[in-house]
Amino acid sequence: MKYLIVMAAFAMAAGAAGYSTATMVEVTPEGTFTAEASIPACYSTDAEEGCITDSELLWHYSIVSGLTQKTACMGDDGGYVFSGGWYGGGLMFEGISGDGTVLWQTEPVLGSGEYWKNLATGTASAYYADAFYLVRNFDIWNDNGTPGVTGDDYLVSEDNVEVCLFDGASSTPVWTWDPEGAFLVYSPDEPGSYDCTEDGEYFAVGGYIDGHLGLAVFVPDSANPMLLWDDAGFAYSPRQLRITGDGSKVIFSVGADLLRVDVATGTLEDTYNLGASTDCFDISADGSLVAYGFTSARLAQWGGSEYTMAWSHSVAGYYAGAAAVSDDGQAVYHGFYSSSYLTNRIYRFDPASSTPLWTYDTPTGSGSNQDVVSWMECSSDGSYVAMSSWGCQSGGGDEVIVLDDDAPTAPIYSINTPGSMWYVEISPDGTYITAAGKHVHANVMGSGADVYMADASTQGLEEPTTASLLRLNLSPNPCQGAWAISFSLPRAGEVELCIYDLTGHMVQHLTGGSLGRGSHSIPVSTDLPSGLYIVNLSFDGERIAEKLLISR
Repeated sequence: MKYLIVMAAFAMAAGAAGYSTATMVEVTPEGTFTAEASIPACYSTDAEEGCITDSELLWHYSIVSGLTQKTACMGDDGGYVFSGGWYGGGLMFEGISGDGTVLWQTEPVLGSGEYWKNLATGTASAYYADAFYLVRNFDIWNDNGTPGVTGDDYLVSEDNVEVCLFDGASSTPVWTWDPEGAFLVYSPDEPGSYDCTEDGEYFAVGGYIDGHLGLAVFVPDSANPMLLWDDAGFAYSPRQLRITGDGSKVIFSVGADLLRVDVATGTLEDTYNLGASTDCFDISADGSLVAYGFTSARLAQWGGSEYTMAWSHSVAGYYAGAAAVSDDGQAVYHGFYSSSYLTNRIYRFDPASSTPLWTYDTPTGSGSNQDVVSWMECSSDGSYVAMSSWGCQSGGGDEVIVLDDDAPTAPIYSINTPGSMWYVEISPDGTYITAAGKHVHANVMGSGADVYMADASTQGLEEPTTASLLRLNLSPNPCQGAWAISFSLPRAGEVELCIYDLTGHMVQHLTGGSLGRGSHSIPVSTDLPSGLYIVNLSFDGERIAEKLLISR
């Protein structure tokens, strides 16, 4: 189904909202690119009902084997996306204006004849600054002078750790911290064991110091941590870690306990029992609220010197997988997966009450593969919440969904992925989302990676009328100069076809005149340069448009 737009309004909305000029591009395992015209998502199954969202997938990076990406963090006002995961280095993409091509990637710099094994990489980005943090661990091996022959290779060192700061445009780190065994990290590819502030001024990562709990906090001016903190009373590294918006506190879970550390003084301000070890964890921007839980949704509140439980809401037959809290703490979300692993549930709470404001259940799937809520994040004001999950073996809901707090009966946007999603991020204003995961289901042997960026906004397009049966199709798309326009008219009338560039200027007038009802096809040959264009069909006061990618 196509969607009616007013060209001038579309151009103005695109400029105002910062829409991407890229069509959706999939990066294939062979390194080629398959571009498709972006079609807004619509959740109605009835074509008569129409659709008022302009949500679209901006790009999709995909490989079928090898590294598995587990993070996809937006930075520099969405200008870049920094992705990390298992068995590979960090991948940097252009964000809003990108096409899914890897801009650059980073791996450890090793000596002659050396190579890495077991490389795990975590990434964090500052949304409002050009600051991208990376933490990785890896083992170093030497090929013993016989590249390609593994039988005589030997281990040089293991459990190497590096923390790096990058800017988006360069694969050369601004700085690198190598603790040389003094600080170890465990599974840095798992989201949540590190965090940075939205302005990039603080980055915190959990790990081990001398075999027990450790914490390192960095600022962009120095490769040496401003705080290196440890506690011998805990034998584990942080499972989930958050830093407050001003960088003053690091709040994290260790086993079944929550710890709060003051960054300036290194003081442990409180230890609070969570009741269970879980990945369901998030905080408000000032750290005054902590959402957590396992068989129940819970909220802890800071009272000035310690945390106490504000409320608990029991959830029978479900287990908590993730949580999200708005910056001001006024919106609290919990994500649960069922004991059957066939459906997920989102609860929305007001911090003052344990009674949910609303509940959303994903469709029930089937099969033996587990569907688990893996990550949640909400916009700064809590108006939109995004959730990622592993997905069912068959059926069920899509692995990435976005809900509107004011209309939570159905997602305003979703992505149906081939495998399982470990991570989803939503921009502070709720406009853009990124997601990353494994190319095959989490409970199926295999690897591969998928990274997505999408515009999940809900503005800019007009709703089609029930009487309109106007259709437009461009083929091939992308094209190399020769292509065809196919369209269908609901009745006889005046038709005009034009091509616009992304500034809104008409670059070619294709045809105009009266045509009859039914299907029509017009071959087109143009010498326009490579780039993205808008083909606009005007008919009887209606307008419909499609994106065309010319690639020479």
